[in-house]
Amino acid sequence: MDRTRTSEAEAIDLSIIICTYRREELLGKALASIRAQSVPAGTTLTVVVADNSDDGSAASVVAAADAASPFEVRYVEAHPANISVARNAGIRATTSPVIAFIDDDEELAPGWLEGVVAGLRQHPHDVFFGGVDPLFETPERVTPAIHTLFSRQIEAPSGQDVVALGRRSERVITVATCNSIFRRATTLSDAEPFNPRFGHAGGEDLDLFCRLQARGRRFGWLPAARVSEFVPASRCDPGYLRRRFFAGGQVYAEAVAGNSTSPVLTRWWLRAKALVQLGLLALRYPFLRRKGPAAEADFRYRWAGVLGKLSLGSLYPVYRETDAGKRSTAS
Repeated sequence: MDRTRTSEAEAIDLSIIICTYRREELLGKALASIRAQSVPAGTTLTVVVADNSDDGSAASVVAAADAASPFEVRYVEAHPANISVARNAGIRATTSPVIAFIDDDEELAPGWLEGVVAGLRQHPHDVFFGGVDPLFETPERVTPAIHTLFSRQIEAPSGQDVVALGRRSERVITVATCNSIFRRATTLSDAEPFNPRFGHAGGEDLDLFCRLQARGRRFGWLPAARVSEFVPASRCDPGYLRRRFFAGGQVYAEAVAGNSTSPVLTRWWLRAKALVQLGLLALRYPFLRRKGPAAEADFRYRWAGVLGKLSLGSLYPVYRETDAGKRSTAS
């Protein structure tokens, strides 16, 4: 038997980690969707909520969920506000051999847990990814690039190999921690699996997946493990999206270069490739304008992403900026 595969006779101890920051209503829905799951025989389930806020805003939501759930819902504080800090705190709060991550704005589809347990028992992969179906608050504003950014959908069988890095034809999905399942022993053994340096710009998950792929770990697809994700109108704002794509370009280059054998050389190689990409995009611009506003908007998002790969500056704190907006709205 493969060293990471779990036989049907063996028990599965799984913890679901949710990192949250001042989204109590959405967190409550996420927890309710977990509570509605059918727990397969031989499965032990725990939920860990890592609260990244300074005021413990999620504590009452977690307490209510714990009181109503047949499994433990554990609350842990995670300071300072930084998504990597929250993810690492969630990992430390549990000893489960299998750890799943969902976001606080996601809800598990019926059969998610059964699909995860079946995948763990059938396939030897170290990390699994399930589908993400976006639910847009303002669907009329969604362009193809926006839909791709917030979704993860492919037609592939259970156990299909996926990669974090490789040729374009191999990168059938963008790997991310939203709706992901890890075998702890082979993937999360570092003191800080998620690098806090990426914690305000995003990309902490890509950094980890690049590291794991370099170590020979395998990633697999689980079509039965699907979630829906609420996307508010603010995340379809063109200004926000240009900043997010820019930050995404930065963290992509930093994660890829940082996990290569020659970081400095790789970083400058990526900048050279980005210059070529800018030239090709510029040539396409007149044709894209004729396709209408959506195509032109997507061009600007892609342009921002390539500029991010070229950047010589520090990582843009797009999530810290978003958090500041939340505080302003709440005050």
